[in-house]
Amino acid sequence: MTGRKVRFNAIDAIIILVFAAAVGALLYIFVFSEGQTQTLEGNVRTIQYVVEIQNIDERFDNAVKNGQPVQDAVKRKHIGTVTGVQSVPYEKITFDYESQQETVAGVEGMITLKITIEAQVTETDRAFTVDGCEIRVGEQYSLMLPGMYGVGFCTDIIE
Repeated sequence: MTGRKVRFNAIDAIIILVFAAAVGALLYIFVFSEGQTQTLEGNVRTIQYVVEIQNIDERFDNAVKNGQPVQDAVKRKHIGTVTGVQSVPYEKITFDYESQQETVAGVEGMITLKITIEAQVTETDRAFTVDGCEIRVGEQYSLMLPGMYGVGFCTDIIE
């Protein structure tokens, strides 16, 4: 019984080099460059952003006041100071089966808080960052304030 000899040739070497280059490129993109965004020339400035917290009890109408510090509940970082609060009735979209149309109806006892937060941010090529927390429209935030805790979405950035 004769054993089969494994021969290594130039095509095998090329395949191994291409595979190693692909693995190296993927590692560089996803592992080594993680969290290394380019700061746009040290662009530190003040912005305001609005976080909308919906469907909260109307007893919390006066819980948020101007000048209160705001902390991200997940990362435990200071992400700004309250500069404005607007309270509006919470509205829910319902479907009226008689008229076959969607209608907007207020929910009694519930409100929506629109909290304007001012922060010193660093502008990067991806987002505005405050103490490592990225500020983006559409991003969900868990806010801790002295009078309450709430989860809402950023709806506007005012530069």
